Amino acid sequence: MKKKIAALLSLLMLGSIAHAAPYYTGVGCNETGDRCIFGKPSKRVLQWSRKGTTQELGERCEKFIESIDARKKDIASKRAFELEYKKFTYSWSSEIDNNGRAKIICSVELHSELENVKIIGQKVKSLFWVCENKDDAGICKNYESDCERIRQEALKGENVLDATIYRGGSLLQGNICDIYTATVK
Repeated sequence: MKKKIAALLSLLMLGSIAHAAPYYTGVGCNETGDRCIFGKPSKRVLQWSRKGTTQELGERCEKFIESIDARKKDIASKRAFELEYKKFTYSWSSEIDNNGRAKIICSVELHSELENVKIIGQKVKSLFWVCENKDDAGICKNYESDCERIRQEALKGENVLDATIYRGGSLLQGNICDIYTATVK
């Protein structure tokens, strides 16, 4: 009897390990979805990151994961959805917040464990010539508050797990802020 229970438990544990979402699908891909000859993204794995203050995201990104988890539970109440977190990391950026502390960067891989449920990272909007506030010198077409307002609006969308702002810049477009969402499809 003990051997049967031990065998059953080991099968359950091995079965849960084998069901991880593959990174790629296609010719020559193994179960984990890597080492493909010809593969395409499975859209079941999304590398997601967000930069912010420790008040927003937590000392060790606990608020970052909690907010994604809360939205996951809301989506799961409407449809079948199972999400796993893998390869979680956090680091400190070189940007300083108003309290004199470095901003934190939280990164995680979101894995959809159901084959028919995809996690898509998509750009909502890009704003060019972004300045911090109205007192900044130079060309200011948009402001940081506009980026944050659009991010908050994007969070209200249906099946949105999280929204983030990525920053960039170019000579012809000035400072750029891109607003992205992680959406369940």
